[in-house]
Amino acid sequence: MGNKTPGSSSCERMVVKIQLPNTMMKDISLDVKPKFLDLRTPKYKLGLHLPFTVKENESQAQWDGGESCLSVSLKMIREYDFVNF
Repeated sequence: MGNKTPGSSSCERMVVKIQLPNTMMKDISLDVKPKFLDLRTPKYKLGLHLPFTVKENESQAQWDGGESCLSVSLKMIREYDFVNF
């Protein structure tokens, strides 16, 4: 962590956890844009406006089939990150 604090002003990523009961990974369609997350399955649809701009190419998703939960880790772009030392 270096000089960063555990406070939210020093966070580099936001994590979105989505519960999708009775869903299989192959049925999930996920599209991440700089300010929007779009998730679709045959049973569920989620459009989420993000509080910070993210680097969609540096985002990661992980499926936990046992918990039926999708965790999406989004790398944030924040204009004044150079101030958060």
